[in-house]
Amino acid sequence: MTGDNAWRPRLASRARLKFDPIEKQEMLLFPEAALALNETGAAIVRLCDGARSINEIVDQLSKNYGAADRDALTREVIEFLETIRARGLLQ
Repeated sequence: MTGDNAWRPRLASRARLKFDPIEKQEMLLFPEAALALNETGAAIVRLCDGARSINEIVDQLSKNYGAADRDALTREVIEFLETIRARGLLQ
């Protein structure tokens, strides 16, 4: 996916983001499993709506969190998205 800035990620139909009030954290739920997300991971997944490109996701995160190093943020977002895409959780 590296360099695929036209990709507009969205959650796969088998996955959904849900807040777990007991654990007090966002969970990415999918058949037979769940993935606990930290605040940043949850923010990235919430932006994966199929309308935003990778650059637009990074722009929004940079704006929300005041990230000074855009290149580092881009690498981290791509790495995270590749990880959950490999699990079949993104389209």
